[in-house]
Amino acid sequence: MSKIGLKNQIFLYFALLFIFVFNLKISAGGDGLTVGETIPNPEFYAYTKYDLDIMPRPQRLYDYKDGKNLLIAFMPDISDKNNYAKVMTTAFDTYFAEGLAFRDGYGYAPEDRNISILVVTHNNEADVINYLKRLDLDFDMTADNNMDFANFFGINNWNSQSEASHVYIVNSENKIVYASHDYKGEGEKLKTVQNELFALTGYNPEMSEVEYLPLVTGDDARDFDFSYVNTDNRIENPDIMRDGKLSEYFGKKNVLLAFYPAPYSVSCGMEVARFDSFAEDKLLQRVLSENMITGDDFEILMVSTSNSSILRKWKNDMDVSNVKLVSDNSGEISMKYSSYNLYGYNKRTVFLIDKSGKVSYIDWDYKVDDDDFALIKEHLITMN
Repeated sequence: MSKIGLKNQIFLYFALLFIFVFNLKISAGGDGLTVGETIPNPEFYAYTKYDLDIMPRPQRLYDYKDGKNLLIAFMPDISDKNNYAKVMTTAFDTYFAEGLAFRDGYGYAPEDRNISILVVTHNNEADVINYLKRLDLDFDMTADNNMDFANFFGINNWNSQSEASHVYIVNSENKIVYASHDYKGEGEKLKTVQNELFALTGYNPEMSEVEYLPLVTGDDARDFDFSYVNTDNRIENPDIMRDGKLSEYFGKKNVLLAFYPAPYSVSCGMEVARFDSFAEDKLLQRVLSENMITGDDFEILMVSTSNSSILRKWKNDMDVSNVKLVSDNSGEISMKYSSYNLYGYNKRTVFLIDKSGKVSYIDWDYKVDDDDFALIKEHLITMN
């Protein structure tokens, strides 16, 4: 009996090992193509907002690219059940389809960016058409309800409607130069995609290269001039960029200075909305109470390396009205506060600067959660 039991155990061991290896292969096969591979050439239907009443003709992917660079994203769902779908597609539309990312501080943008943008989604044709109509997107979409297109790229199935998307950048020779298999509308990844497309198209915005030692609490705040999108709708011409200087607040207001990766991303949207709501609450109170500060005692500056064109649109889409969205297109301000990294975007950092112009509090790794936000509120109260 013991020998039979031992044989059964050995058989079971190898059977389980086979199942594990088999499932591993299947899983690996569903991870998608990688950098350096040549994309396939499947046939598909591309829907565009300009011809939604006309059934598109089938075409091959190579013909669709027509020698251009391609940004292609595979999404599990575009309904409200996917909590990052709207942010991600709106970001691709704003930055790349409309080309706002390619504008400098003076609004200049190259005429021909040589980029095609295609979003492939696991929805039917009717869903795709309604989505393009509702959001007025300038890029093309294709319905891939049966996973036919996705399978060509090694994506075998979707496990949920909010699973991470696959995002690729393909050069003019049909080679993959960037691949992300866990894209969920993060600002860090959006900026990485932007920088990859900048490199492919030869667009080279001038960035600051001056490095500074990190500040510590008690240091004098480093002064800077800035341009910001006015968010106070009570002021005439609210969409016009306005100028400011940090030292203008010294002796008058405390300043919350927040650096974040990118407009049109999930976490950054949550951060801006929370700070804006916080400022609005204090503005409405006007009076110092036991656990609150007055709205007139502090200013919130939120800094990204995005240009004014993107910030103006984001301000309107987010409907914020109490924070100043600062455009640090050259990265000069972000470098002064050691908040710009080598990957080409801002780290999420927060500085509190008191009325005397001293750095009173620093969070080098701000999390968009209740705990970190509570620490900031607590310190603002003590500053006041």
